Amino acid sequence: MKVRVPASSANLGPGYDTLGLALSLYLTVEVREADSLSVIARGEGAGLPVDENHLAVSVAKSVAGHSNLAITIDSEIPLARGLGSSAALAVAVAAAAGAYDAFVVASDVDGHCENAGASYLGGLVAGARAEDGWEVVSLPIDPRISAVVIIPEAELPTKEARAAVPKAIPTEDAVFNLQRLAMLMAGLADLDRLNPAWGMDRIHEPAREQVFPLARTLKELLLDGGARIATWSGAGSSVIGIFERDEARERAEATGVRLSAAGIAARALPLEVDREGLVVLDDAQ
Repeated sequence: MKVRVPASSANLGPGYDTLGLALSLYLTVEVREADSLSVIARGEGAGLPVDENHLAVSVAKSVAGHSNLAITIDSEIPLARGLGSSAALAVAVAAAAGAYDAFVVASDVDGHCENAGASYLGGLVAGARAEDGWEVVSLPIDPRISAVVIIPEAELPTKEARAAVPKAIPTEDAVFNLQRLAMLMAGLADLDRLNPAWGMDRIHEPAREQVFPLARTLKELLLDGGARIATWSGAGSSVIGIFERDEARERAEATGVRLSAAGIAARALPLEVDREGLVVLDDAQ
């Protein structure tokens, strides 16, 4: 089977480990029965060792029950940049290998479910760990919304970014985030209600900026360029700004010029909200 899934941006500020937004960078995976294991990887992640320790191999093997598989991966999603590359790969491989529920498989692999949920369903999602597994729901999102993502050359491994987040937070910080999360969801449903205050966070971004201080500068570039909100994308190193669709491409080009002028090694991409999620492709596609 051959499938395609989108990248995702998790958290969006106050929605730590809760919100996920599917974006128009794609990963395609094909899994076929074979006499022995073979893996072909193209695009982003092509340089990783393709042995039994590869994420695609471990997921496919767990679903199929064996490793006599031919796996082909084509990816536009940069690794270690906060764009859900691992979750997207796990969703795609699980689905292509015939998993009953690729979302659950990928969430188990990732240890949280908002990235997997966005890649699986598309659009804006909220995910949670339930007593009997994982739950994900689609949320309303204004069709005018688009994004500009700044993707630095520097990687930031998720493990390192997660380690920076404090294990306990003051009650006032929790309330701060809950209030802004509620307002953020209303603003994402109606762009006219979205303003920069609803993207603010006190749980993970301040701590992570100690590890990757450039993120603060990148967010300010997006806000100065007219972003409605600007936040870390997942665990970084990328940051995301929400714009009106008609202005996203122009804003991305202007941001790219400013990045170059400041000597910052990064690119700015205008990305649409993917609203399809996982798509099964026929062999001609």
